[in-house]
Amino acid sequence: MTGRVEHQAGPRVVWIPRFRFYTVFVFMGLSVVVPLLNFMRTGLRGDFWWVWNTGRWMAHHHRVLMADPAGWNGAGLAARPWVDLEWGWEWFLYLVNPHLHPMVFIGVLMLFEILMMAAFYWAVKAMAPHLTPEALWGLYTVYAVVFFPFTIRLRAELFSYAAFPFLIGILWRLRTDGRWRWALMPLTLVWSNVHGSWLMIPVLMALQALDRLRQRRLRAALADALYGVAGPLAVAAALTPAHLKTLTYAWWLDHNHYITQYILEWQPVNFHAITFLAMALAVFGAWWWRARAGTAYPLILDVWFVGITLAFFDEVRMITYFGMLFVLWMGFGLGQKPRYNDWLLEGSGRGSLRAAVLAGPLAGVVAAGLVTYAGQAHWASPVVPAAMIRHLSRDPHHVVLAPIDDGGYLE
Repeated sequence: MTGRVEHQAGPRVVWIPRFRFYTVFVFMGLSVVVPLLNFMRTGLRGDFWWVWNTGRWMAHHHRVLMADPAGWNGAGLAARPWVDLEWGWEWFLYLVNPHLHPMVFIGVLMLFEILMMAAFYWAVKAMAPHLTPEALWGLYTVYAVVFFPFTIRLRAELFSYAAFPFLIGILWRLRTDGRWRWALMPLTLVWSNVHGSWLMIPVLMALQALDRLRQRRLRAALADALYGVAGPLAVAAALTPAHLKTLTYAWWLDHNHYITQYILEWQPVNFHAITFLAMALAVFGAWWWRARAGTAYPLILDVWFVGITLAFFDEVRMITYFGMLFVLWMGFGLGQKPRYNDWLLEGSGRGSLRAAVLAGPLAGVVAAGLVTYAGQAHWASPVVPAAMIRHLSRDPHHVVLAPIDDGGYLE
């Protein structure tokens, strides 16, 4: 069942177009600014430099870096050939800013924030087409303010954070229109050359095929398996530099005990931390709300939500995907309730909404640009003295890759 949307003659909440403009404007503006403020706390440090320098090497040598730099992975990976799952992002990040102007990187970050907002809107409009814009953009603000800042950085994950809601939108639409399966192939082609999270495509499509079998829709299940599982796997194996290793290495990396034991973001959630405890309570509260409200959800959506919650509890790095699916799951439920539909009379408030959708992100981009420009001396300052950087840039040395704060400036 997909749930039934109840309709009413008029709005149950007293609301006017001016309120819609103010509310959506603030929500969308905050969704741009707050993540940027969190980015400024760490700035252009850490393994960002490993990413940019890898892209520089590939741009200069005109080939993908697939050779394992001797010993850089340490004992945990030295016995296994290294596979660059993020080469497309590395190349892109260097090409857009070869001269390392800090504000260009801020522009890239804001561009992907806007893409993420657009992908979320596209997904939620398929899942909850009658949801009022105030609730829709309020949910996205929860994601942008609470979940996204944990992992905001100029890494390949940034692409995946925009691709993930786009994927959910495709999956939801192909439940009723099988032609959307064809969109999975070009998405896989790009995503598999950018970041290992592309594996969510065959995983989610396999779940969808099983759901079709449960419904005894054998033809649809077979089509999902062919075009949603076998097809993307074949595209990744054939059209990535590492071919089959693109499939096996990502899985092996996720289960490498050297990584899961020593790198914090790959470890399980620590519920002694108040923030993570609050998120666990929010999950419990969401299920309690759903049970009390009696909202009918499709089984596949519940499976997605349970799966991503368990993945997040198992590995902290999944928090952003969890946050996105959490607000989409909530959006579907709210969209079934009359009180969250049609706050304004039909036909009214469209101009206010269009103005807010344009002005909110624009104001957020301008404000974020001004703040990051004013604080550029802080978040873009090198850890290593400039004289040492100039010396190492001028004189030959043998340092290749060092994905740490200081090492990044020495590369």
